[in-house]
Amino acid sequence: MNKSYRLDQIYASLLRNGSATIEELASAFKVTPTTIRRDLLLLEERDLIYRARGSAHIKARDETSPEIFVTEKKRIAIAASKFVTTGLTLSLDSGSTVNAVVTQLMNDDRIHDLDIITHSLATALQSSKRFNVSVPGGAVYKQMDSILGLEVVEFYKKLNVDIAFLSSTGVHNCAGLTLSYPVQLMVKKAAAACADKRIAVIDSSKFIRRGIYVFCDWHDIDILVTVKTDENEEQLEKIEKMGVQIVLA
Repeated sequence: MNKSYRLDQIYASLLRNGSATIEELASAFKVTPTTIRRDLLLLEERDLIYRARGSAHIKARDETSPEIFVTEKKRIAIAASKFVTTGLTLSLDSGSTVNAVVTQLMNDDRIHDLDIITHSLATALQSSKRFNVSVPGGAVYKQMDSILGLEVVEFYKKLNVDIAFLSSTGVHNCAGLTLSYPVQLMVKKAAAACADKRIAVIDSSKFIRRGIYVFCDWHDIDILVTVKTDENEEQLEKIEKMGVQIVLA
C-alpha cells in the first residue's frame, strides 16, 4: 500500500468512525505506530484532522475542503471528460473534483471551443486560460469559492447548457446530492436545472458522509462518475436502480 493511498484510507476510516487511536490505525493498516504518526501529521497539516494524545479525530468538512483522494479525483476526471466534445456548453459546479475535471479538459488537445458557465471563482480563473467563460454577479462569502445570491439563481434560470458537472458534500444514504450550507442551496439547484444532462463527479469518501440539504435528486442525475469500493458497492446498486448510469473510474 503506497503512502498516498494509505493517507486516503486513513482519512476515510476517520470519516466513518469520527476518531481512532494510533494503535488501532497501525493494526488496521499493518504499519508501525511511528508511520501512522507521520501520516496523521500530514493529514493535520492539510487541516483535515486534529490529533490528541494517542489518537486522531476528524474535522467537519465540506466540498471546499483541501485536496484529499487526489488519485481518485484524477481518475474520475479522466472518465468524466470523455463525455465532453468540442463546442459544448458546460455548467461547472464548485468543488475539488469538478476542478479536477477542469484540469483534465484544459490538458485535452482533442477539445476546443467550450463555453463554460460557473459560479466557482477557481474554476472561472482556471478555465478562462483556454475556454470562453461566463460568471454571474453576486456575493462571495468568506472561506467559500462560490459566487452566491439571488442574482446567481436568476442568471442560471435564463440559461440552457449541454452538461452540468456537479459535486456534493456527500451522498451517504441520501435521496441525491447534498450540501451543508443553506446559502448555496438555490444556486446549486439552479446550476443543475439549466442542463440537458447532469453528471455527478464524487470520490469514494462522499459515500460515508452527507450534507444537510439535497439539491439534486438521483432521479434527476443522468450519470454518476465515481470509484467503487467495498463500502459503497451496495449504495451504488441502489443508485443505479433509480435510473442513474454508473461510470466507474
